[in-house]
Amino acid sequence: MEDLLYMKDYYMSVFNTEKPEDKTDAKWNILHRKVCGYIRKWVDDNVLNHISAKTHARTLWNKLEQLYARNTGNNKLFLIKQLIGLKYHDENPISDHLNSFQ
Repeated sequence: MEDLLYMKDYYMSVFNTEKPEDKTDAKWNILHRKVCGYIRKWVDDNVLNHISAKTHARTLWNKLEQLYARNTGNNKLFLIKQLIGLKYHDENPISDHLNSFQ
């Protein structure tokens, strides 16, 4: 996701702590909304309800980091449950199954 933000030049509103001098408040707020919309486009539907109310790009990013931080026990438990429940379905290609596994 971070790479996508850099490719679209949306990284400033997420990773800069202060507004650039060349941007007005209105343009800065619009950039935040664009970034939030762009990030929401790429997240799963089950995560969307946690971040749908966020309109500031940095707070949305912090929330995603909080949800997906690798060091928490809840995330490890979630991944273990996902791995245990992973089953191959004959109607799906093996590549989709391997992507789910990864």
